[in-house]
Amino acid sequence: MTISFKKSIYPVKAIKKTAQAYKNLAKFKIIEKGDYFVTELTDIKKDVENIIKDEFCNYVLSQIKQ
Repeated sequence: MTISFKKSIYPVKAIKKTAQAYKNLAKFKIIEKGDYFVTELTDIKKDVENIIKDEFCNYVLSQIKQ
């Protein structure tokens, strides 16, 4: 699964903090691709597979203000 975050909106620091907070639910790799930070999720826990994308994005948003 991949999630793309527009660089002009989402600071990489917020994405990294979120990946750290979610490290027990999946493995994360963040790469820069043009105007985006692309986050690759692998080895996702089965019980959160259907909701992790939305929850991850919400958490990233919450980290922008901090």
